[in-house]
Amino acid sequence: MRNILVSLAASLWLTGSLFAHDISLAWNPCGPEFTGHKIYYCQVGQTLTNVWLVGPTNMTTISNLVSSPSIFYRFSIAATNAQYETPLSFELLTVIPPHAVKNPRFVGRTAEGFTLTWTPSDEADIVSYKVTYGSVSNWTFNVLTVPATTTLVTITNLVSFTDYYFDFTAVNVPGVESFPKFQLRDVLLPPGPGDLKVSVQIK
Repeated sequence: MRNILVSLAASLWLTGSLFAHDISLAWNPCGPEFTGHKIYYCQVGQTLTNVWLVGPTNMTTISNLVSSPSIFYRFSIAATNAQYETPLSFELLTVIPPHAVKNPRFVGRTAEGFTLTWTPSDEADIVSYKVTYGSVSNWTFNVLTVPATTTLVTITNLVSFTDYYFDFTAVNVPGVESFPKFQLRDVLLPPGPGDLKVSVQIK
């Protein structure tokens, strides 16, 4: 019989936050003899007694968590079948991020920059948004912070023929920042020459 002690589920990692006060996790699944997974979790300082049951997949979303910079959660995973449960994986320690913005997009451009907008986060306690942007070629970055009432920004003083990226995050009242979501990318081009006018003089 295969020694199941070497069939530990791989360490968990974060993949994002889809809804308010939840967290999405992924992992490398174990061998085919395992038919499901158990994710144990709790707040730091408590015992790993909460159990989230998952089938034969390698990702899930756990909901109804508290988003606060002072509250950390512990997550650990075990693979299961009808007879066995593996030892727990290494723990993932993290705070719970707020829900990110949706549908960021370009709505205008000039010779010096871009105008961008987005659909706000659906959480009620968002106080600001951050737009992080920079050059793809050297990964420099700048951060523009705007209040939660703002969903339209114009970023200027950019360089023509440069490939830029833009990330969007939401920040809630406790100061927790969402995962970067929906990266935009485009090359700033100078304005075209406009309509070409030709004047012909016949002698």
